[in-house]
Amino acid sequence: MILYFLLAVGLVTALWNLYYKHFWAKNITVLLRFETDALYAGEETKLYEVIENRGAMPVPVLEVGFHTRKELDFAGADNTNVSDYIYKRDIFAVLGRQKITREIPLKCTRRGHYEIREAELATHSLLYRKRLGKELESNAAIYVYPRMANVSDIMPLCERMLGTLQCAKRLYEDPFAFRTIRDYTTDDPMKAINWKASAKTGTLMVNTFDSALSQKAMLFLDVEDSGILKYQDLVEESISIAASLARRLLRRGIEVGFCFNGSTAAGQESGFAPTNKKEMLIRMERMLAEYQTVNGAHPFGAELNKYSVPADTLLIFITKNLSLALFDAIKRRAGESQTILVCPVYRGEALQGEFSHIKSSKNVRILVREVDRE
Repeated sequence: MILYFLLAVGLVTALWNLYYKHFWAKNITVLLRFETDALYAGEETKLYEVIENRGAMPVPVLEVGFHTRKELDFAGADNTNVSDYIYKRDIFAVLGRQKITREIPLKCTRRGHYEIREAELATHSLLYRKRLGKELESNAAIYVYPRMANVSDIMPLCERMLGTLQCAKRLYEDPFAFRTIRDYTTDDPMKAINWKASAKTGTLMVNTFDSALSQKAMLFLDVEDSGILKYQDLVEESISIAASLARRLLRRGIEVGFCFNGSTAAGQESGFAPTNKKEMLIRMERMLAEYQTVNGAHPFGAELNKYSVPADTLLIFITKNLSLALFDAIKRRAGESQTILVCPVYRGEALQGEFSHIKSSKNVRILVREVDRE
């Protein structure tokens, strides 16, 4: 009797393991999604892990794992290992027709485009004699834009130079930009007379309008870091300055263009001409989020003449690789245009040696931005 009982138990176990092997994952779904599509470096968000069993058969032990780039910091989260990537694995007991949602807090420490392309499922057969696994596709993705840098020392200079451009060039008046009413002079055309105001005052009065001059700025960003010694901190500061200036200038109603020398995907432009469209800022921020320094960069001097801009455009160059040769190339590109040159350096390291001969001029102003070493 005992022998028959043991044979029956063994047969049932074998049949159950065979059935379980083929059908345990049939009704299991795993959804990974971030709380938001985009945010800035240094900010926090959440990753939602949703496990659903749409069948009646329970899964007593279900392991759910995934991996992504280690710059996403799952600080304080259990079951997390970090090497070249960050690996996260959680264990659930899932009953039939049950849905489990888990919130995983995370901090986005660096800019980038982060994706979780697959989730790995695993369970065990009866008596834990065999491990069963399956992979599910995932489309969880998030853009981490460059961190917001403090540009309070650069913006006043931008506004001053833009104001100089505004006063230096007089364009046609904008008929939709009404300014005030003044007395008529013999130089004014008859169509400018405000007859209602003239009737009230008893003298001829004319309307005046603001200039139709549109303010423009063009940002040139240098991300080249090709030397034996790498200066990642300075590259990241350059990227943050460019993105922050673009945000601030667009917020002031100034048209902004952008060009950088980072290697991009085939067919993708590395910049755009000045525009006031907000979607171009998003395009720029995504472009900088996707750029990885390991992909390299083109020589900065070759990018300076890539985009043609009007003579009344403020030019802003951001580079850590300042040299006499590059400075001469920038001056040739600038011509008579108002120009700002921003140079990130490590704290305590001023422009020395050959750089001591590089000075601000009438239309080219140099700003040195000190950066702490990480």
